[in-house]
Amino acid sequence: MSVPLKKYEHLKLFRSIQHNQIKYQAPLILRMFGVLNKVNMRNENRYILCNFLDQYSDCIGFTEDIYKISNHVTLNQLFLFVITKAKENKLIEALYNEYINSIDAISKKKTI
Repeated sequence: MSVPLKKYEHLKLFRSIQHNQIKYQAPLILRMFGVLNKVNMRNENRYILCNFLDQYSDCIGFTEDIYKISNHVTLNQLFLFVITKAKENKLIEALYNEYINSIDAISKKKTI
């Protein structure tokens, strides 16, 4: 395996987890957020968070254009905002699924 693809090896770990019976998903969301930052995928991380806010803006009560606002806040601030809103509105499972689907797509893309 080539050197650039080796650093994405641990992304496959998340694909192998049985996701349907995980009780506490917020710590895993934090871990996935950290892994994406660690492998220098901050833009993908920001996209996942913005996409989640865009999809659930009506449930959360967020009326502004998140894609314009997200460039004016740090990635950590955006993550804290999203995770707080997800907890308040009982959307942790939706955020978790967003991360899982995105990491699955990233790891499939990187192996091709």
